[in-house]
Amino acid sequence: MKLETLKKLGKTGIILLFISLSVQLGFSLLSPVMQYYIEALANPSIPPPEQRETVRFTAEVIWYLSFNIAAFMFFRAPFATFFGRLSDKIGRKKLIVTGLLLYVFIGLALGLATDPIQVVVIRALQGIGSAMVWPVAEALLMEEVDVEIRTRAMTLYVMALNLANLVGPGVGGWLYHLFYTIISSDKAIDILRPTVLSPVPMFTLAFILSLFIKDIKNPKDVDRNIISNDENNEIAGNSKIPEGLIKRSIRVIYFIGITNGFGVGLVASIVIVYISEFVVKEPGIIGSILLVTGLFGLLAAYPLATYADKVWGKKNMAMMAMVFRTVAFIILPFARDIPTAMVALGLGNLSFNTGMPSLRALQADLTHKSIRGRVFGQQQSFFNAGMGLGAVIGAGLYIQYAHTYLAGLPGAGVLFFTSAILSLVGAIAIYIWMIDPRR
Repeated sequence: MKLETLKKLGKTGIILLFISLSVQLGFSLLSPVMQYYIEALANPSIPPPEQRETVRFTAEVIWYLSFNIAAFMFFRAPFATFFGRLSDKIGRKKLIVTGLLLYVFIGLALGLATDPIQVVVIRALQGIGSAMVWPVAEALLMEEVDVEIRTRAMTLYVMALNLANLVGPGVGGWLYHLFYTIISSDKAIDILRPTVLSPVPMFTLAFILSLFIKDIKNPKDVDRNIISNDENNEIAGNSKIPEGLIKRSIRVIYFIGITNGFGVGLVASIVIVYISEFVVKEPGIIGSILLVTGLFGLLAAYPLATYADKVWGKKNMAMMAMVFRTVAFIILPFARDIPTAMVALGLGNLSFNTGMPSLRALQADLTHKSIRGRVFGQQQSFFNAGMGLGAVIGAGLYIQYAHTYLAGLPGAGVLFFTSAILSLVGAIAIYIWMIDPRR
């Protein structure tokens, strides 16, 4: 990574990277323990997993885990479009600051919850806060940087997310182990509650940082052959590319949003449950697995983004990312040991680190500043709706079929294979119907 790229991000761009890092670090450190937290809220007398011979989650716990994701996504979906449109009118900063303040209260409420239903409600509120922050922040970042470094800028943004995803699970597992050692309780809830409260300082830091960002009055859309001067035009005005092709590309992005969201949702609520039941049960080890696989995706992302910006193109990078995800979801049903699980999760991380920045950069190239917040919000609405629906369906199928076997594979394999097919469909759609206006 060149220092020149960081300089081109500007003050607001760098602050957005740190906000991304702080918030995601707070939530990612909960990933090794959230399934146990839900379980302990439903059954306060249950002992920590270290004091049990085996771990087997009840259908109630799995449903609550899926409802947590579904509540977040279903509330985020409509509000992402709403707040994206609103940010086009009133500016980006006000919504980002308000959303991050809401995160602080959400963090406190989550750690003080007394019932799994309360967690579901809190996650719904988090969906609203997330809709205020992330599509708006992405649009703001794309306006802050020059068009020729958009893929790299968005990749740095995603790398900040994934640096948090890299460090967070390990920190969460370490904090859990620390509280387990200090508290020495035979009730899991006594150890889990302080662990779940740990993100609050990080959310507070993100809120403070947001006070120093500024709205961009004159976005750096310097390539006027691509970006239209007509603020009433909903797409990029390029005299060399038919308007229909650009509109079609935006529709492909929406299509990938809902299909990819559904595919990810099918496995998002159960992948850690699957690893806990079929690979390894200890939160500390799960955190370490997520740490190592996140590191792989993080280290590979920026070199690939630089190559995409300069040589290969955003479209090709996005297509290849979908192929990575396809392979990852094919491997997961076969994971019965830590190395196999790490290969699958590593490819999944690589896909996320490279695919999402490429598609976001394409969105920015294809849209005018006056409607960019709306398009970013609408894309996330499609993704969130698909993921929320997928989470509920995935949980139901996992409960029914995860421990039934076909050809030596657990029934959960159907979920992973379905996600793989949807990812492959996304790659084909990108190849056939999407354009890269800068190529």
